[in-house]
Amino acid sequence: MTLFKKQLINYLSKRNFKSQNAFTLVELIVVVVIIGILSSIAIPSFQNASEKAKQKEASSMLASYAKAAQAYYTEYSQLAVSPRNLGEYVNVSACRYSTAQLCKERSNALYNNTSTRTNSRWYTPSGNYQIYMNRRSSTMVNFLAYPRGSSGLGAVGCYNTSSGATRIQEMTSQQKGTRYVRPITC
Repeated sequence: MTLFKKQLINYLSKRNFKSQNAFTLVELIVVVVIIGILSSIAIPSFQNASEKAKQKEASSMLASYAKAAQAYYTEYSQLAVSPRNLGEYVNVSACRYSTAQLCKERSNALYNNTSTRTNSRWYTPSGNYQIYMNRRSSTMVNFLAYPRGSSGLGAVGCYNTSSGATRIQEMTSQQKGTRYVRPITC
């Protein structure tokens, strides 16, 4: 075994290292610049994907609320005006805290918004949105999902008893923040 070690050491010491086997400084700088350009393109895309995923949560909740309002009208011939009315058809869970972090951390954060409350504003279970249930007219109710913070993407839903239509509208990436979340007509 020692003979092998001696031969290996002898071979490595006599080996001629050529300069072509290494990267030059210019090549390394070019690689770093390319990685920088690619990351500057990719990071905003990942951030938009995160905002869109949160928005899908709100949109799906609004769609459920609109369908529940439709079912309530079908059964009672009255417009649903509070979470209590929706509670017969869909679970309206809410977070009792105003920050998303507390909604996620506290074990007692969630409550059933349909039991005794008639409040038309509540925070989603994730705490990412505040929902407003807004009676628009005698035949229409709107559900508005306001993002928590100025950079989120909102969503709006509505149900119209006269036409039976429901509609969900998501704000685009150019419509970030709460100021673009407005009642719609369906």
